[in-house]
Amino acid sequence: MMRVMFIEASSGGVTGGSLTGLYHLIRGLDRERVASSMVLYEPKTIEPDLAACGVKIHHVSRRRLPKEHALLRVEGYQRAKQVGAVARALRWGRQSLRFAVEEGPTAVALARVIRRERPDVVHLGNGLRANFDGVIAARLTHTPIVCHVKGFEKYSQRERRAARHVDALVCMTRAVQAHCVEQGVIGRHTQVVYDAIDESGFQPTRDAAAVRAELGLADTAPCVGIVGNVQEWKGQAVVVEAMAHVHGQIPAARCLIVGGAHRAGVDYERALRQRVNERGLDDVVRFTGFRTDVADVMNALDVVVHASVRPEPFGRVILEGMLLGKPVVAAAAGGVPELIEDGQTGFLTPPGDVEALAQRLVVLLADPDLRRRIGERAQAWARERFSLARHVADMSAIYDQVKGTP
Repeated sequence: MMRVMFIEASSGGVTGGSLTGLYHLIRGLDRERVASSMVLYEPKTIEPDLAACGVKIHHVSRRRLPKEHALLRVEGYQRAKQVGAVARALRWGRQSLRFAVEEGPTAVALARVIRRERPDVVHLGNGLRANFDGVIAARLTHTPIVCHVKGFEKYSQRERRAARHVDALVCMTRAVQAHCVEQGVIGRHTQVVYDAIDESGFQPTRDAAAVRAELGLADTAPCVGIVGNVQEWKGQAVVVEAMAHVHGQIPAARCLIVGGAHRAGVDYERALRQRVNERGLDDVVRFTGFRTDVADVMNALDVVVHASVRPEPFGRVILEGMLLGKPVVAAAAGGVPELIEDGQTGFLTPPGDVEALAQRLVVLLADPDLRRRIGERAQAWARERFSLARHVADMSAIYDQVKGTP
């Protein structure tokens, strides 16, 4: 029996794509062969689902330095930061303070859990920057490290050094791998493993017509939707502006903004609602808030939109739409172009390009046969290329490879 301990460092009170990806991986692992445990730094709504998969959950307290600090109010501080020697000294000082207050104590606490549970492998689920303390804890306990890199981050010299102690650096797309190489972040072994979705766990449970009726959508109204946490970088504002164009050509068209807002996203959602009102789209664009029945809601859509305005490493919602047989229009940046064959299994548009998005939506909403053909090809593509079985097999091989690494 192999014991794998996952360390999930996400914060903000939400269950995002990183933790969801780990959940699907754990669901797919053979429980007769792999025993899973997980360390969380804050409570997560997905914990009951993890527990149902046999995951033993450990909560570790993690202090955080405030992003705002007293020096910001000192006259001349921002100018001083531009001086090379001063900038280096400030950076060194903040890193030292961060280690003393945050990472050092957390590493000690993690090491205690690792020594007690004695996993064969520690899997860091959020890359190097968020898991510097996890790397230290695993090294202190001589436990092999698999580090899953799921984003485009700027790495410091200490993080580049930490990467050398990682036994397997797993990048979720080729774009992420290329970014790591550019940044000088190279583990002992580096491999691309695409995330996947457990299709059996992402199936509609209600008829699409019933869901549309609940949401106040007419059966004949073509509907697009953007699904995900309401945050500025997710691009809901781009979709709102595109719908103003779409509505002018297809008055019956409707749009759902599916997802909740947390912390900084609350002000953004308020501004979005105001923009919808200013554009006269109150009857066109609807906010569903947080939903647990995402598969049901997505199945009721005619087109799924991904509109992130900055490069996204993967884009799980894209695969979810494809697996449900929906045509997806996505922002072509980061790892997203690796998920879609433009014009064949979906469509790509430049990030933030309202006009290009609107044009593509008009074409799709006006042509049911095109939607069906693209959706069918997308579903077959997603099942073949991004299957959970393939993902689990790749990750299991990596665990076998690093197990017992000195």
